[in-house]
Amino acid sequence: MYNIKKSLRRFKSWMHYDPPGSMTSKGWRLFDKEFKERAPVRHWFKNEFRKAVIYPIKWKYEAIDQWIRYRTYDKYHIIDTGLKPGYYEIETLMLNGNFNMLKDFVEVEQAIQTYWWSDECKNASWCEKHMPFYRRFYPFRRPDLGIKHFEWASTLDDPSLPPQDRSESQAVFARETLALYKWWVEERPARAKEEYTEYSDQGLGSLGCFDDDFDREAEDFKAHTESMNKRSKQEEDWQQEDEDMLVRLIKVRRGLWT
Repeated sequence: MYNIKKSLRRFKSWMHYDPPGSMTSKGWRLFDKEFKERAPVRHWFKNEFRKAVIYPIKWKYEAIDQWIRYRTYDKYHIIDTGLKPGYYEIETLMLNGNFNMLKDFVEVEQAIQTYWWSDECKNASWCEKHMPFYRRFYPFRRPDLGIKHFEWASTLDDPSLPPQDRSESQAVFARETLALYKWWVEERPARAKEEYTEYSDQGLGSLGCFDDDFDREAEDFKAHTESMNKRSKQEEDWQQEDEDMLVRLIKVRRGLWT
């Protein structure tokens, strides 16, 4: 077996015109020129065979695979809003669609990049490593790994780091991404509405407050009016906050890649 491997390595080196271990850029250019002039057939197999034969076949079948994949399970052109089935106004779809993409980016796309480089991945089960379509049955989602990455990236502008390890722009994007993500998954869902205060209809029915003889100075009605004003202002504040955060999200979109 060793002799076979040794012979194959020798044959491969011969096919590549026995290249040296290292050379300057100019040296490699001169080597390639000599290779092409003295062994044109081997040079063609090394440099042109894949382009002329392998790649056209590969690209053809990849195009077929992609046509099927992008129309069945990898539907990148369709945005998951994360909303339950029902009717929604465009403003709701825009807000939820964009922030759910951010959520998926942190918890799935970035998280799996972190996972692939971890010891946990190296020690994964045989099924996870080798079973076809494993992730179709067990979709990957790890918020902890996504957050861990952005917490690390947020420190890349630390002055104590060596210059080659620093990236101020990446740190800025990471902090903003993490802030937006936590606002969407933690702070916004924790919003609590102002308490609603009931009032007596004074025997005039549910719409009695619109009657001329309704006592609008009654303490319970004044408390009700105050609570409604607070709820109205709170709703307006929330709408403005949603808009401000959506604008911030749009500004970091160029930094959302892996």
